[in-house]
Amino acid sequence: MQSTSRGAVVIGASMAGLLAARVLADRFDQVTVLDRDDLPDGAASRKGVPQGRHAHGLLASGELVFRDLFPGLMEDLVTAGAERVTVRQARWWQYGGYRVACTAPEGTFLSRPFLEAGVRQRVLSLPNVTLLRTAAYGLDVRDGQASGVVTGDADRPVTVPAQFAVDASGRGSRVARWLREAGYPEPPVAQVHMDMTYATRLYRRTAGRLPDGTWIVTISDPDHSGRLAVAFPVEGDRWIVTLAGFHGDNAPADDAGYLAFAESLPTDEVAGIIRDEEPVGPIVTHRLPSNQWRHFEKVKRHPRGFLAMGDAICSFNPIYGQGMSSAALQAVALGTCLDRHGAASQGLPHRFYHAAAKIIASPWAIAAGGDFCYPQTTGPKPPLADSLNRYVKRAVIAAQHDPAVATAIYQVQNLLAPPPSLMQPPVMMRVLRSARKGPTGGAVSALAAARPAGKPAR
Repeated sequence: MQSTSRGAVVIGASMAGLLAARVLADRFDQVTVLDRDDLPDGAASRKGVPQGRHAHGLLASGELVFRDLFPGLMEDLVTAGAERVTVRQARWWQYGGYRVACTAPEGTFLSRPFLEAGVRQRVLSLPNVTLLRTAAYGLDVRDGQASGVVTGDADRPVTVPAQFAVDASGRGSRVARWLREAGYPEPPVAQVHMDMTYATRLYRRTAGRLPDGTWIVTISDPDHSGRLAVAFPVEGDRWIVTLAGFHGDNAPADDAGYLAFAESLPTDEVAGIIRDEEPVGPIVTHRLPSNQWRHFEKVKRHPRGFLAMGDAICSFNPIYGQGMSSAALQAVALGTCLDRHGAASQGLPHRFYHAAAKIIASPWAIAAGGDFCYPQTTGPKPPLADSLNRYVKRAVIAAQHDPAVATAIYQVQNLLAPPPSLMQPPVMMRVLRSARKGPTGGAVSALAAARPAGKPAR
Protein backbone atom coordinates (compact mmCIF):
# COMPACT_ATOMS: atom_id res chain seq x y z
CA MET A 1 0.00 0.00 0.00
CA GLN A 2 1.18 3.52 -0.73
CA SER A 3 0.45 6.70 1.18
CA THR A 4 -0.77 9.75 -0.73
CA SER A 5 0.52 13.29 -0.62
CA ARG A 6 -2.83 14.64 0.55
CA GLY A 7 -5.20 13.78 3.32
CA ALA A 8 -8.41 11.91 3.97
CA VAL A 9 -11.40 13.01 6.02
CA VAL A 10 -13.74 10.74 7.99
CA ILE A 11 -17.13 12.07 9.09
CA GLY A 12 -18.03 10.49 12.43
CA ALA A 13 -15.88 9.13 15.27
CA SER A 14 -18.13 6.22 16.17
CA MET A 15 -17.12 2.64 15.47
CA ALA A 16 -17.41 2.71 11.66
CA GLY A 17 -15.57 6.02 11.50
CA LEU A 18 -12.75 4.81 13.74
CA LEU A 19 -12.36 1.65 11.67
CA ALA A 20 -12.29 3.70 8.48
CA ALA A 21 -9.69 6.05 9.97
CA ARG A 22 -7.51 3.10 10.97
CA VAL A 23 -7.58 1.72 7.42
CA LEU A 24 -7.01 5.13 5.82
CA ALA A 25 -4.10 5.90 8.13
CA ASP A 26 -2.08 3.20 6.35
CA ARG A 27 -2.77 4.79 2.97
CA PHE A 28 -2.80 8.58 3.48
CA ASP A 29 -0.30 10.98 4.97
CA GLN A 30 -2.99 12.66 7.07
CA VAL A 31 -6.43 11.55 8.27
CA THR A 32 -8.82 14.01 9.91
CA VAL A 33 -11.77 12.63 11.86
CA LEU A 34 -14.73 14.98 12.31
CA ASP A 35 -17.29 14.62 15.09
CA ARG A 36 -19.67 17.13 16.64
CA ASP A 37 -19.50 15.56 20.12
CA ASP A 38 -17.01 16.27 22.87
CA LEU A 39 -15.57 12.78 22.95
CA PRO A 40 -15.07 11.31 26.42
CA ASP A 41 -11.61 10.42 27.64
CA GLY A 42 -12.73 6.97 28.72
CA ALA A 43 -15.59 4.51 28.50
CA ALA A 44 -18.58 6.82 28.76
CA SER A 45 -21.79 7.00 26.76
CA ARG A 46 -22.28 10.05 24.55
CA LYS A 47 -25.10 11.84 22.79
CA GLY A 48 -24.02 10.92 19.28
CA VAL A 49 -24.20 7.17 20.01
CA PRO A 50 -27.47 6.75 21.94
CA GLN A 51 -27.60 3.03 21.14
CA GLY A 52 -24.22 2.63 22.87
CA ARG A 53 -25.89 2.35 26.27
CA HIS A 54 -27.48 -0.97 25.34
CA ALA A 55 -26.16 -4.53 25.06
CA HIS A 56 -23.86 -5.07 22.10
CA GLY A 57 -22.34 -8.13 20.53
CA LEU A 58 -19.02 -8.22 18.72
CA LEU A 59 -19.47 -11.21 16.43
CA ALA A 60 -16.60 -13.57 15.75
CA SER A 61 -16.14 -12.22 12.21
CA GLY A 62 -15.85 -8.69 13.55
CA GLU A 63 -13.49 -9.67 16.35
CA LEU A 64 -11.12 -11.21 13.80
CA VAL A 65 -10.94 -7.84 12.02
CA PHE A 66 -10.41 -5.93 15.28
CA ARG A 67 -7.57 -8.28 16.21
CA ASP A 68 -5.94 -7.75 12.82
CA LEU A 69 -6.28 -3.95 12.79
CA PHE A 70 -5.47 -3.46 16.48
CA PRO A 71 -3.02 -6.13 17.65
CA GLY A 72 -3.25 -6.66 21.40
CA LEU A 73 -6.44 -4.62 21.80
CA MET A 74 -8.73 -7.48 22.77
CA GLU A 75 -6.17 -8.87 25.20
CA ASP A 76 -5.81 -5.44 26.82
CA LEU A 77 -9.59 -5.10 27.14
CA VAL A 78 -9.88 -8.54 28.75
CA THR A 79 -7.11 -7.62 31.18
CA ALA A 80 -9.10 -4.48 32.03
CA GLY A 81 -12.25 -6.49 32.72
CA ALA A 82 -13.95 -7.61 29.50
CA GLU A 83 -15.31 -11.15 29.68
CA ARG A 84 -14.15 -14.02 27.45
CA VAL A 85 -16.94 -16.56 27.01
CA THR A 86 -17.84 -19.64 24.99
CA VAL A 87 -21.16 -20.91 23.67
CA ARG A 88 -20.89 -23.73 26.20
CA GLN A 89 -21.59 -21.10 28.85
CA ALA A 90 -24.69 -19.83 27.04
CA ARG A 91 -28.28 -20.21 28.14
CA TRP A 92 -29.95 -19.62 24.78
CA TRP A 93 -33.68 -20.29 24.84
CA GLN A 94 -35.69 -20.09 21.63
CA TYR A 95 -38.66 -22.00 20.21
CA GLY A 96 -39.32 -23.94 23.37
CA GLY A 97 -35.91 -25.08 24.52
CA TYR A 98 -32.21 -24.45 25.09
CA ARG A 99 -29.55 -25.01 22.48
CA VAL A 100 -27.20 -27.85 23.33
CA ALA A 101 -23.53 -27.28 23.98
CA CYS A 102 -21.51 -27.19 20.79
CA THR A 103 -18.25 -26.08 19.22
CA ALA A 104 -18.05 -22.42 18.21
CA PRO A 105 -15.53 -19.56 18.47
CA GLU A 106 -14.96 -17.88 21.81
CA GLY A 107 -16.34 -14.38 22.17
CA THR A 108 -15.72 -11.24 24.18
CA PHE A 109 -18.47 -9.44 26.08
CA LEU A 110 -17.99 -5.80 27.01
CA SER A 111 -19.97 -2.61 26.85
CA ARG A 112 -20.01 -0.58 23.65
CA PRO A 113 -18.43 2.51 25.32
CA PHE A 114 -15.63 0.33 26.74
CA LEU A 115 -14.81 -1.15 23.33
CA GLU A 116 -15.15 2.18 21.55
CA ALA A 117 -12.86 3.89 24.06
CA GLY A 118 -10.17 1.30 23.48
CA VAL A 119 -10.44 1.60 19.70
CA ARG A 120 -10.60 5.41 19.84
CA GLN A 121 -7.46 5.62 21.98
CA ARG A 122 -5.52 3.49 19.53
CA VAL A 123 -6.73 5.31 16.43
CA LEU A 124 -6.16 8.81 17.81
CA SER A 125 -2.69 7.84 19.00
CA LEU A 126 -1.61 7.25 15.40
CA PRO A 127 0.73 10.09 14.42
CA ASN A 128 -1.14 10.94 11.21
CA VAL A 129 -4.69 10.95 12.66
CA THR A 130 -6.26 14.16 13.97
CA LEU A 131 -9.65 14.71 15.62
CA LEU A 132 -11.58 17.86 14.83
CA ARG A 133 -14.69 18.70 16.86
CA THR A 134 -17.14 20.05 14.30
CA ALA A 135 -20.28 19.06 12.45
CA ALA A 136 -20.27 18.27 8.73
CA TYR A 137 -23.07 19.59 6.59
CA GLY A 138 -21.96 19.23 3.00
CA LEU A 139 -19.53 18.00 0.38
CA ASP A 140 -17.33 20.16 -1.80
CA VAL A 141 -17.56 18.44 -5.20
CA ARG A 142 -15.73 19.91 -8.18
CA ASP A 143 -15.52 18.39 -11.67
CA GLY A 144 -16.80 15.07 -10.38
CA GLN A 145 -14.30 14.91 -7.53
CA ALA A 146 -15.09 15.31 -3.82
CA SER A 147 -12.37 17.72 -2.77
CA GLY A 148 -13.42 18.38 0.82
CA VAL A 149 -16.06 18.33 3.54
CA VAL A 150 -17.95 21.50 4.46
CA THR A 151 -17.98 22.14 8.21
CA GLY A 152 -18.54 25.08 10.56
CA ASP A 153 -21.98 26.67 10.19
CA ALA A 154 -24.10 28.12 7.41
CA ASP A 155 -22.93 31.68 8.07
CA ARG A 156 -19.23 30.84 8.27
CA PRO A 157 -18.61 27.64 6.32
CA VAL A 158 -15.18 26.06 6.42
CA THR A 159 -14.07 23.38 3.98
CA VAL A 160 -11.69 20.73 5.24
CA PRO A 161 -9.80 19.72 2.08
CA ALA A 162 -9.35 16.06 1.29
CA GLN A 163 -8.32 13.82 -1.53
CA PHE A 164 -10.69 11.21 -0.12
CA ALA A 165 -13.66 11.38 2.26
CA VAL A 166 -15.73 8.76 4.07
CA ASP A 167 -19.15 9.39 5.57
CA ALA A 168 -19.49 7.23 8.68
CA SER A 169 -22.01 9.49 10.40
CA GLY A 170 -24.53 6.71 10.96
CA ARG A 171 -28.15 6.02 10.19
CA GLY A 172 -29.04 9.71 10.32
CA SER A 173 -26.48 10.58 7.65
CA ARG A 174 -27.43 13.39 5.29
CA VAL A 175 -25.49 11.79 2.46
CA ALA A 176 -28.51 11.55 0.15
CA ARG A 177 -29.09 15.30 0.37
CA TRP A 178 -25.42 16.05 -0.13
CA LEU A 179 -25.32 13.95 -3.28
CA ARG A 180 -28.50 15.55 -4.61
CA GLU A 181 -27.10 19.03 -4.01
CA ALA A 182 -23.94 18.04 -5.88
CA GLY A 183 -25.96 16.83 -8.86
CA TYR A 184 -25.81 13.08 -8.19
CA PRO A 185 -28.70 10.62 -7.83
CA GLU A 186 -29.84 9.57 -4.38
CA PRO A 187 -29.58 5.87 -3.57
CA PRO A 188 -32.87 3.97 -3.34
CA VAL A 189 -33.72 3.08 0.27
CA ALA A 190 -35.23 -0.19 1.53
CA GLN A 191 -36.88 -0.15 4.95
CA VAL A 192 -38.30 -3.11 6.83
CA HIS A 193 -40.42 -1.76 9.68
CA MET A 194 -40.38 -3.74 12.91
CA ASP A 195 -40.60 -0.86 15.45
CA MET A 196 -38.08 -2.30 17.88
CA THR A 197 -37.81 -0.73 21.32
CA TYR A 198 -35.39 -1.75 24.01
CA ALA A 199 -34.65 -0.89 27.61
CA THR A 200 -31.36 -1.53 29.37
CA ARG A 201 -29.97 -1.46 32.86
CA LEU A 202 -26.62 -2.34 34.39
CA TYR A 203 -26.45 -4.54 37.51
CA ARG A 204 -23.64 -5.58 39.81
CA ARG A 205 -22.61 -9.18 39.18
CA THR A 206 -22.36 -11.17 42.41
CA ALA A 207 -19.47 -13.63 42.30
CA GLY A 208 -20.61 -17.25 42.38
CA ARG A 209 -24.31 -16.55 41.86
CA LEU A 210 -24.04 -18.04 38.37
CA PRO A 211 -21.12 -19.96 36.85
CA ASP A 212 -18.39 -17.69 35.48
CA GLY A 213 -18.97 -16.67 31.88
CA THR A 214 -22.70 -17.38 31.88
CA TRP A 215 -24.61 -15.37 29.30
CA ILE A 216 -28.33 -15.48 28.63
CA VAL A 217 -30.56 -15.03 25.59
CA THR A 218 -34.31 -15.62 25.94
CA ILE A 219 -36.52 -15.19 22.87
CA SER A 220 -40.28 -15.62 23.03
CA ASP A 221 -42.04 -17.57 20.31
CA PRO A 222 -43.08 -14.94 17.71
CA ASP A 223 -46.44 -16.69 17.37
CA HIS A 224 -47.26 -15.57 20.92
CA SER A 225 -45.08 -12.57 21.75
CA GLY A 226 -42.57 -10.14 20.30
CA ARG A 227 -40.46 -10.03 23.44
CA LEU A 228 -36.90 -11.04 24.17
CA ALA A 229 -34.08 -10.35 26.62
CA VAL A 230 -30.34 -10.73 26.95
CA ALA A 231 -28.03 -10.60 29.95
CA PHE A 232 -24.31 -10.36 29.21
CA PRO A 233 -21.39 -10.18 31.66
CA VAL A 234 -19.32 -7.04 31.01
CA GLU A 235 -16.39 -5.18 32.50
CA GLY A 236 -16.58 -3.92 36.06
CA ASP A 237 -18.15 -7.18 37.31
CA ARG A 238 -21.51 -6.08 35.92
CA TRP A 239 -24.42 -7.48 33.96
CA ILE A 240 -25.87 -5.54 31.10
CA VAL A 241 -29.53 -6.49 30.76
CA THR A 242 -31.51 -5.47 27.69
CA LEU A 243 -35.23 -6.14 27.28
CA ALA A 244 -36.71 -5.65 23.82
CA GLY A 245 -40.06 -5.77 22.09
CA PHE A 246 -41.27 -5.65 18.51
CA HIS A 247 -43.96 -3.42 17.07
CA GLY A 248 -44.36 -1.03 19.98
CA ASP A 249 -44.36 -3.65 22.74
CA ASN A 250 -42.19 -1.44 24.94
CA ALA A 251 -40.31 -2.58 27.99
CA PRO A 252 -41.25 -0.06 30.71
CA ALA A 253 -38.64 2.21 32.25
CA ASP A 254 -39.95 1.91 35.84
CA ASP A 255 -38.69 -0.76 38.23
CA ALA A 256 -41.93 -2.70 38.57
CA GLY A 257 -42.77 -2.62 34.88
CA TYR A 258 -39.24 -3.60 33.89
CA LEU A 259 -39.32 -6.65 36.13
CA ALA A 260 -42.83 -7.59 35.01
CA PHE A 261 -41.73 -7.48 31.36
CA ALA A 262 -38.83 -9.82 32.16
CA GLU A 263 -41.11 -12.14 34.12
CA SER A 264 -43.38 -12.44 31.07
CA LEU A 265 -40.61 -14.22 29.16
CA PRO A 266 -40.59 -18.02 28.81
CA THR A 267 -37.64 -18.43 31.22
CA ASP A 268 -37.02 -16.73 34.57
CA GLU A 269 -33.27 -16.32 34.17
CA VAL A 270 -33.13 -12.64 33.22
CA ALA A 271 -35.87 -11.79 35.72
CA GLY A 272 -33.79 -13.53 38.39
CA ILE A 273 -30.88 -11.18 37.74
CA ILE A 274 -33.19 -8.16 37.92
CA ARG A 275 -34.68 -9.38 41.21
CA ASP A 276 -31.47 -10.46 42.91
CA GLU A 277 -28.73 -8.10 41.73
CA GLU A 278 -28.13 -4.47 42.64
CA PRO A 279 -28.89 -2.01 39.83
CA VAL A 280 -26.17 0.39 38.71
CA GLY A 281 -27.80 3.46 37.25
CA PRO A 282 -31.21 4.06 35.66
CA ILE A 283 -33.13 2.18 33.00
CA VAL A 284 -32.40 3.69 29.60
CA THR A 285 -34.49 3.21 26.46
CA HIS A 286 -34.04 3.44 22.71
CA ARG A 287 -36.23 2.90 19.64
CA LEU A 288 -35.37 1.84 16.11
CA PRO A 289 -38.34 1.86 13.73
CA SER A 290 -36.83 -0.10 10.86
CA ASN A 291 -33.97 -1.92 9.23
CA GLN A 292 -32.68 0.50 6.60
CA TRP A 293 -30.48 -0.09 3.55
CA ARG A 294 -29.37 2.70 1.24
CA HIS A 295 -28.61 0.83 -1.98
CA PHE A 296 -25.59 2.76 -3.24
CA GLU A 297 -24.64 -0.27 -5.33
CA LYS A 298 -27.69 0.41 -7.53
CA VAL A 299 -26.55 3.95 -8.37
CA LYS A 300 -24.54 4.23 -11.59
CA ARG A 301 -22.88 7.60 -11.02
CA HIS A 302 -20.88 8.62 -7.94
CA PRO A 303 -18.42 11.43 -7.23
CA ARG A 304 -14.82 10.31 -7.13
CA GLY A 305 -13.10 10.32 -3.79
CA PHE A 306 -16.16 9.85 -1.59
CA LEU A 307 -17.83 6.85 0.05
CA ALA A 308 -20.37 6.11 2.76
CA MET A 309 -19.98 3.10 5.04
CA GLY A 310 -21.39 1.47 8.18
CA ASP A 311 -24.85 2.56 9.28
CA ALA A 312 -24.75 5.34 6.68
CA ILE A 313 -25.28 2.48 4.21
CA CYS A 314 -27.22 -0.04 6.27
CA SER A 315 -28.52 -0.24 9.84
CA PHE A 316 -29.96 -3.49 11.14
CA ASN A 317 -32.36 -4.48 13.88
CA PRO A 318 -29.94 -4.25 16.83
CA ILE A 319 -31.02 -7.49 18.50
CA TYR A 320 -28.92 -9.45 16.00
CA GLY A 321 -25.70 -7.66 17.02
CA GLN A 322 -24.44 -7.25 13.46
CA GLY A 323 -23.66 -3.54 13.14
CA MET A 324 -20.08 -3.38 14.44
CA SER A 325 -19.01 -6.55 12.64
CA SER A 326 -20.55 -5.42 9.36
CA ALA A 327 -18.70 -2.10 9.69
CA ALA A 328 -15.44 -3.94 10.39
CA LEU A 329 -15.80 -6.10 7.28
CA GLN A 330 -16.61 -3.00 5.23
CA ALA A 331 -13.44 -1.34 6.52
CA VAL A 332 -11.43 -4.29 5.23
CA ALA A 333 -13.20 -3.99 1.87
CA LEU A 334 -12.38 -0.26 1.80
CA GLY A 335 -8.68 -0.97 2.21
CA THR A 336 -8.75 -3.65 -0.47
CA CYS A 337 -10.52 -1.39 -2.96
CA LEU A 338 -8.13 1.49 -2.31
CA ASP A 339 -5.13 -0.75 -2.86
CA ARG A 340 -6.49 -2.18 -6.09
CA HIS A 341 -7.97 0.93 -7.68
CA GLY A 342 -6.56 4.05 -6.00
CA ALA A 343 -8.37 6.85 -4.23
CA ALA A 344 -8.96 8.90 -7.40
CA SER A 345 -10.34 6.04 -9.49
CA GLN A 346 -13.72 6.66 -11.11
CA GLY A 347 -14.61 3.02 -10.51
CA LEU A 348 -13.67 2.90 -6.82
CA PRO A 349 -17.10 3.88 -5.40
CA HIS A 350 -18.88 1.40 -7.65
CA ARG A 351 -16.53 -1.43 -6.69
CA PHE A 352 -16.65 -0.63 -2.97
CA TYR A 353 -20.44 -0.40 -2.85
CA HIS A 354 -20.77 -3.75 -4.59
CA ALA A 355 -18.31 -5.27 -2.11
CA ALA A 356 -20.24 -3.70 0.77
CA ALA A 357 -23.53 -5.04 -0.62
CA LYS A 358 -22.12 -8.57 -0.56
CA ILE A 359 -21.07 -8.07 3.06
CA ILE A 360 -24.47 -6.64 3.99
CA ALA A 361 -26.49 -9.32 2.19
CA SER A 362 -26.06 -11.99 4.88
CA PRO A 363 -26.86 -9.89 7.96
CA TRP A 364 -29.74 -8.26 6.06
CA ALA A 365 -31.18 -11.70 5.26
CA ILE A 366 -30.89 -12.66 8.93
CA ALA A 367 -32.28 -9.41 10.38
CA ALA A 368 -34.80 -8.16 7.83
CA GLY A 369 -35.82 -11.68 6.85
CA GLY A 370 -36.10 -12.82 10.46
CA ASP A 371 -38.25 -9.82 11.38
CA PHE A 372 -40.93 -11.14 9.03
CA CYS A 373 -41.62 -13.84 11.62
CA TYR A 374 -43.92 -11.16 13.01
CA PRO A 375 -47.04 -10.53 10.89
CA GLN A 376 -47.00 -6.78 11.66
CA THR A 377 -43.64 -6.33 9.92
CA THR A 378 -43.87 -4.35 6.69
CA GLY A 379 -41.52 -3.48 3.85
CA PRO A 380 -39.78 -5.30 1.01
CA LYS A 381 -39.73 -8.94 2.05
CA PRO A 382 -36.57 -10.85 1.08
CA PRO A 383 -37.22 -13.67 -1.41
CA LEU A 384 -38.57 -16.85 0.16
CA ALA A 385 -38.51 -15.24 3.61
CA ASP A 386 -41.57 -17.12 4.88
CA SER A 387 -40.24 -20.50 3.75
CA LEU A 388 -36.81 -19.76 5.13
CA ASN A 389 -38.22 -18.65 8.49
CA ARG A 390 -40.16 -21.92 8.75
CA TYR A 391 -36.97 -23.84 8.03
CA VAL A 392 -34.94 -21.76 10.51
CA LYS A 393 -37.51 -22.56 13.19
CA ARG A 394 -36.97 -26.26 12.55
CA ALA A 395 -33.19 -25.72 12.61
CA VAL A 396 -33.40 -23.94 15.97
CA ILE A 397 -35.45 -26.81 17.40
CA ALA A 398 -32.95 -29.29 15.94
CA ALA A 399 -30.15 -27.33 17.64
CA GLN A 400 -31.75 -28.25 20.97
CA HIS A 401 -30.71 -31.84 20.22
CA ASP A 402 -27.84 -31.83 17.72
CA PRO A 403 -24.52 -30.02 18.45
CA ALA A 404 -23.61 -29.99 14.75
CA VAL A 405 -26.75 -28.02 13.90
CA ALA A 406 -26.14 -25.66 16.81
CA THR A 407 -22.61 -25.04 15.53
CA ALA A 408 -23.91 -24.36 12.01
CA ILE A 409 -26.35 -21.76 13.37
CA TYR A 410 -23.66 -20.02 15.42
CA GLN A 411 -21.43 -19.88 12.32
CA VAL A 412 -24.17 -18.07 10.39
CA GLN A 413 -25.05 -15.76 13.27
CA ASN A 414 -21.39 -14.78 13.61
CA LEU A 415 -21.18 -14.00 9.86
CA LEU A 416 -18.58 -16.74 9.43
CA ALA A 417 -20.84 -18.63 7.02
CA PRO A 418 -23.68 -17.46 4.74
CA PRO A 419 -27.29 -18.34 5.59
CA PRO A 420 -27.55 -20.84 2.68
CA SER A 421 -24.96 -22.99 4.48
CA LEU A 422 -27.78 -24.11 6.79
CA MET A 423 -29.41 -25.74 3.78
CA GLN A 424 -26.45 -27.77 2.62
CA PRO A 425 -27.54 -31.44 2.39
CA PRO A 426 -25.57 -32.74 5.42
CA VAL A 427 -26.95 -29.97 7.67
CA MET A 428 -30.45 -30.20 6.23
CA MET A 429 -30.60 -33.94 6.90
CA ARG A 430 -29.62 -33.39 10.52
CA VAL A 431 -32.19 -30.59 10.85
CA LEU A 432 -35.00 -32.70 9.47
CA ARG A 433 -34.07 -35.68 11.64
CA SER A 434 -33.59 -33.84 14.93
CA ALA A 435 -36.45 -31.35 14.56
CA ARG A 436 -38.90 -34.26 14.63
CA LYS A 437 -38.06 -34.74 18.30
CA GLY A 438 -39.69 -31.40 19.10
CA PRO A 439 -38.65 -28.74 21.61
CA THR A 440 -36.83 -29.92 24.70
CA GLY A 441 -38.60 -27.56 27.09
CA GLY A 442 -36.77 -26.73 30.28
CA ALA A 443 -35.50 -30.24 31.04
CA VAL A 444 -31.90 -29.73 29.86
CA SER A 445 -30.18 -26.37 29.50
CA ALA A 446 -27.08 -25.65 27.49
CA LEU A 447 -25.30 -24.85 30.75
CA ALA A 448 -26.23 -28.15 32.37
CA ALA A 449 -25.18 -30.07 29.28
CA ALA A 450 -21.77 -28.39 29.38
CA ARG A 451 -21.15 -29.04 33.07
CA PRO A 452 -18.86 -32.02 33.81
CA ALA A 453 -20.56 -34.91 35.58
CA GLY A 454 -20.58 -34.60 39.33
CA LYS A 455 -19.71 -30.89 39.31
CA PRO A 456 -22.49 -28.89 41.00
CA ALA A 457 -23.74 -25.53 39.80
CA ARG A 458 -22.23 -22.58 41.59
